[in-house]
Amino acid sequence: MRLRSAHVLWVTVAAVVLVSAVVVSRGDGPPPPAVPKVDAPPAETPAPGPVAEPPPPALAPGGPALVTVAVATVWSTPGPTRPVDAPSTTNPVDVPRWLGAMSLNDKLWLVDHLVTQALYGERVVIREVAGDWARVVVTGQPTSLDPNGYPGWIPTVQLRAGESIQTPTSAVVVSPSAPLRDPADPARWTVDLSYNTRLPVLDAGARYVSVALPAGGRGLLATADVEVVGPGPRSTTGADLVAGARLFSGTPYLWAGTSSAGYDCSGFTAALYGVRGIVLPRDADDQAGVGVPVDRSSIQPGDLLLYSSNGEQRGIHHVSMYVGNGMMIQSPATGRTVETVPMDAPAYAREFWGARRYLPPP
Repeated sequence: MRLRSAHVLWVTVAAVVLVSAVVVSRGDGPPPPAVPKVDAPPAETPAPGPVAEPPPPALAPGGPALVTVAVATVWSTPGPTRPVDAPSTTNPVDVPRWLGAMSLNDKLWLVDHLVTQALYGERVVIREVAGDWARVVVTGQPTSLDPNGYPGWIPTVQLRAGESIQTPTSAVVVSPSAPLRDPADPARWTVDLSYNTRLPVLDAGARYVSVALPAGGRGLLATADVEVVGPGPRSTTGADLVAGARLFSGTPYLWAGTSSAGYDCSGFTAALYGVRGIVLPRDADDQAGVGVPVDRSSIQPGDLLLYSSNGEQRGIHHVSMYVGNGMMIQSPATGRTVETVPMDAPAYAREFWGARRYLPPP
């Protein structure tokens, strides 16, 4: 009986509460107390993720491209190359390691497989893309082989499509080599650049010159390693040319070499003039076709001496630079290094073809 009475009481109370709730909900009676409004916390905006850089433009036949390694080796045919050549076909390259790993026979093999080299930032025009290789012409290396530049093949990984930015001045490396430094940390260098490398100047300070890079961005070169120059030839003397040449005594010979890691004979003479803004043809026989002929009795320091196997210009196979006192400096042959020797040494005297001068009269 107590349970039933409690149940009836609970139902009665619940009914009263329900009626009261209905009365309140209909608006009869005083309104309920206002519930304070609590503002919802603002939704958190997610932090933006890193912005992906657009991919570089594709290499396309007919389009320009720039070399993005310290020195790109230009091959007569597209790969495959030998395992020993790997340091020269990657990005970055390590030409000193490549040269150090090759035997004499390995280096002699290059004679039939290399044609020239192109320095960091040097311009090429794409003729064809075949897999991982691009057939190019190196536009800054005049040759009778092609009116547009020196032809050959470069691994595509060493090129970036596009033109260099145009600035009023360039920084040309005048030391045998120059570390390219990170602007965020000048103590850190990213690549070792060769003598005669030329890059657009963005800004010049007391210690460093800021230069535009072929793959985008900027880098720093020490002012002691470069000269800031405008376009065209600079005022130059034969003594200037000889002083530049002597920097490389002992540098190894490399067939087709155009960098301070290793030169061939005409790559060496072209670099010595090129750093002064005087562009010579790439090969010795073509170098003989320009400049002013000089009689043997009137040769002066800085003149080039040319040697032919058959007395004809197309037989020219070697070039050196006269340094004075009957001596010449040269990068002679595979297995040897840049040296200064008498110009009348029997091996050379019997093949002497003539001399050429490329400087204007004083």
